[in-house]
Amino acid sequence: MKIQPVTHQDLCQAARVLSRAFVDDPVAITVYRGFSADKRCHALEVDFAAELRLCLRRGLLIQAGEDGQMAAVAVIYPPDSLPFTLLDQWVLMVRSILGNGWYDLRPWIKWLKETDRQHPKSAHYYLEYLGVSPQEQGKGYGGCILKYLTLQADQHGVGCYLENANPRNIPFYQKSGFQIIAEREIIGLPTWFMWRPALAGDR
Repeated sequence: MKIQPVTHQDLCQAARVLSRAFVDDPVAITVYRGFSADKRCHALEVDFAAELRLCLRRGLLIQAGEDGQMAAVAVIYPPDSLPFTLLDQWVLMVRSILGNGWYDLRPWIKWLKETDRQHPKSAHYYLEYLGVSPQEQGKGYGGCILKYLTLQADQHGVGCYLENANPRNIPFYQKSGFQIIAEREIIGLPTWFMWRPALAGDR
């Protein structure tokens, strides 16, 4: 398996990978309520395309795959790259409406506001999204990306952080050393906030 950056030329493909990975995610179903699965997948692709452009500028956008095929994508923000500016947030919302038509943005805005409040104060790598193509799940691509992420964090002596609203994903993250540090309900969904401390010997 090969880990490499996502480039501008890869953005459309990366957005497709993430949209298919998250089409049945509880947050996506709640944010795009009333959308069919196909329409939700399209909406996710539009919104991920905007997010990926932002990550290329501010964060760390990586992919995992074999034989030139993209199987998994991660949207990561290193220490000191957050929070987003108001302009960044506004651009994401406008692109979503232009691409998907008008829909109720309130659940999405509330989700972003509430999760932003939970970020640890100490320096950390933030794993915002990690998605694996449905046909490639269970083959180790997600674990390969987590290994890359945690190695980067250990080398810089900082922790890793994420939020997760899918209970099936908890054991997957725990295998890489993430621990649940808080749990609360957001937009009607139980949400777990997870932290993976830096390994002491890697500072």
